[in-house]
Amino acid sequence: MISFEKMNNQEFEKYIDFMKKEYAQDISANFSLPMDKALEESEMMVKNTFSDGLLTEGQYIFNISDSNSNSNTNVGIIWFNVNTEINRAFLYHIFIDELHRNKGYGTKALKALEVRVKELGMDSLALSVFGKNEGAYNLYKKLGYTTSSISMHKVI
Repeated sequence: MISFEKMNNQEFEKYIDFMKKEYAQDISANFSLPMDKALEESEMMVKNTFSDGLLTEGQYIFNISDSNSNSNTNVGIIWFNVNTEINRAFLYHIFIDELHRNKGYGTKALKALEVRVKELGMDSLALSVFGKNEGAYNLYKKLGYTTSSISMHKVI
């Protein structure tokens, strides 16, 4: 069974360092942005999004835990926020550790997320996926997510 476990400050800081680099790599690869500029963009996004660190209102960040294993094994991380004004949650990031990929954890975590945001009073869940991340795109489609917008670019 999948559960979401609160992060401590040390886990949060480690994740933020990881997230800044991963997000910068994604925006550099998907938008042909030089890596130094992508890192600046990533730093700014994280700073603006987590103004009060782990205690930032509306931001939820958890370890994804598999409680079916002999001990609660952390298999990844999930980060989402809720917007009560429009009753919508937004999935910022789901990350399954490489060792635990292709075992159904992403699907289980997303289904658990749907339950969690419904409990928080939200009636929809949105997300964005980079165009080069076909695995995630296919997972979201399989789970019933539909395309609400498409952003395109061309290198000239």
